[in-house]
Amino acid sequence: MKAPLVVRKDLSQPPRAARAAQYVRMSTDAQKYSLENQAAAIAAYAARRHLSIVQTYSDPGRSGLRIAGRAGLQELIRDVQLGRADFNCVLVYDITRWGRFQDVDESAYYEFICKQAGIHIHYCADDFENDDSLASIVLKNIKRVAAADFSKQLSKKVFQGQCHVVTLGYWRGGPAAYGLRRMLLDEAGKPKGVLQYGQRKNLKSEHITLVPGPASEQKVVRRIFRAFADKKKSRTQIAVELNAKGIRNARGKLWTSLTISNTLKNEAYIGNLVFNRRSQKMGEQQVSNPPEMWVRKDNAFKPIVAPRLFAKAQRRRRQVEYGRMMTDQEMLNRLAALYRKKGYLSLSS
Repeated sequence: MKAPLVVRKDLSQPPRAARAAQYVRMSTDAQKYSLENQAAAIAAYAARRHLSIVQTYSDPGRSGLRIAGRAGLQELIRDVQLGRADFNCVLVYDITRWGRFQDVDESAYYEFICKQAGIHIHYCADDFENDDSLASIVLKNIKRVAAADFSKQLSKKVFQGQCHVVTLGYWRGGPAAYGLRRMLLDEAGKPKGVLQYGQRKNLKSEHITLVPGPASEQKVVRRIFRAFADKKKSRTQIAVELNAKGIRNARGKLWTSLTISNTLKNEAYIGNLVFNRRSQKMGEQQVSNPPEMWVRKDNAFKPIVAPRLFAKAQRRRRQVEYGRMMTDQEMLNRLAALYRKKGYLSLSS
């Protein structure tokens, strides 16, 4: 029989001067930055300094590019600003765990908030004492710049790697569209098997390509293109008809005009790989890129839609979108621009 738990309220708490909080963060960096390894290094540092860790703030799986989405750091700053922080220092593994802010002043700003409240930041694994000396200030800012630049360089390397994969004709990543499947290839390019939803390749030497999916799904894809291009049905009408027949999209959900629209402009159905249509660099807002920035590999794999039918669907899609998006004034502006350019207007213009 276990002894009853005894709560000793008479035990003294460590004085505030010996109390510390720890902040740990892990994104997708190397294993040395796991939350457990950070905590172990911080605990050793605290033992050497005779500090008692009384609070933990953590951001598992969070990027250090900005404070948005980092609930742990936000809570830490909020506790400091509201006077709820019952500790006089914060222990962080190193400057990169505090953040890889692209504006180094932002990193300094959050540290300043703590400093202003009398709470000191310790970077446990960095080779300098954060004591406001000239040397520490210079080193700290150099490390902040290096942390920011690391993210920039990593982003460039990842993008270049993705572009290279596409130019070789391999699937860059993500789930396959409806009617297609991801085929795993070995180092020699031989098929190893179809990957199910959520499965990934295990070896760097392996590659992934797209292959036609079940015949029933291929038939539905071609039906969508014919309904839109030949029968002049709207995307909403097509979605309603598919849902009425109990046909679900690639995620097992109802079709919408948006999913139909994405299907109609997906060049994977004619065997083409197109990458970088849209991009989101360094956590910024996603933007659409002009065609000259797209990375293409035509005829990368077997098509399931005839190129002529696909082209016909694109012509109608542009007509529908232009007619829907342009106001009368926009049409007049375009006609005026065309007149200024050619000096006349005609039906053939």
